[in-house]
Amino acid sequence: MKKLFFSAMLCCCMYTVFGHALWIETAVYGRKGQAQEVKIFLGEYADNERDSLQHWFSNMKAFNLYLIDPSGKKQQLECTPAGNHFKATFTPATDGAYILYIDHTVQEIYGGSKIHYYAQGIVQVNNDKGVNNLKENDFVLLTSGPATKKVNVAEKVSLQHKTKNTLPKTELTIQSPTGWTKKIKGESGEAFTYVPAWNGRYLLEGTFTEDEKGEHGGKPYERVWHCITYCKDVIK
Repeated sequence: MKKLFFSAMLCCCMYTVFGHALWIETAVYGRKGQAQEVKIFLGEYADNERDSLQHWFSNMKAFNLYLIDPSGKKQQLECTPAGNHFKATFTPATDGAYILYIDHTVQEIYGGSKIHYYAQGIVQVNNDKGVNNLKENDFVLLTSGPATKKVNVAEKVSLQHKTKNTLPKTELTIQSPTGWTKKIKGESGEAFTYVPAWNGRYLLEGTFTEDEKGEHGGKPYERVWHCITYCKDVIK
């Protein structure tokens, strides 16, 4: 009975980890000299579930949020707790694209997997100069650009890792503001395509899984699961 209970608890923990994502929300367009608010959530976007901070598992609260300005200068932003999310602010000083990025490895091993979360955001001030600074980060989700998209217009999405030429077992999950989701399996190097059917904010979630063995925090793992998120706004 104890073994059965432990197995059930383990399955529940694994479902929570792999079903959850870490993501950044902020306004797509910013203004010079005006503070830009940034929010970081952990939960299940399509179900409108944003976990209260007391329920963030493992070392998830210990993430770092970085900002790259249009010139390529990088700095860490201070994040403060705010109920069901963390918040940060920055003030754009020049025109161009400001890149927000999180790269965080979960401390515990779940079901033999090491979990590596990433989250990105892009704020555009008058133009997108410097948007390619996004590629300076390890794992990114590339689209046609940071600007808002229109309903029923297809958009291509690709996954890119700075040090890995091939990405095994790739998937893209599109999560709409209505709760509708779609998961697309892909091959390394292939672009995904989705067509937004509703206006609002979408969460794009790209993943790949490496069959890699090693130790993390003194515990063995058999694979590494990478997950990158990016919010995209869609208008009619």
